[in-house]
Amino acid sequence: MKHDPMKGKRYSKEFKDDAVRHWMESGRRAEEVSEGLGISTWSLRRWKAAFLKDMDGEHAAVGGAVMKPSEMEAEIRRLRKELRETEEEREILKKAVIFFGQDNQKKSRS
Repeated sequence: MKHDPMKGKRYSKEFKDDAVRHWMESGRRAEEVSEGLGISTWSLRRWKAAFLKDMDGEHAAVGGAVMKPSEMEAEIRRLRKELRETEEEREILKKAVIFFGQDNQKKSRS
């Protein structure tokens, strides 16, 4: 069967799976990952659906834990939420340090 250049480039299953793993592990948006890889976002999303379908019923080892794809996605959502909360707390602490540092400078000048 001839390759039709109008249908786009063909990628190996290994490339597709690596691209999906990279996307899932990076926590970045599909648009960012696909642009970096020089592929369409639509292709990356389609590859993810196929990747998860292939893994259906199988388990993947992530960080030493054996998890199903649905469990991996839930864990990623939980970790992203925890990261956002931690970043917010850090920003609050930075502001508190600045505020109390200024307050101490005023007291020492008096």
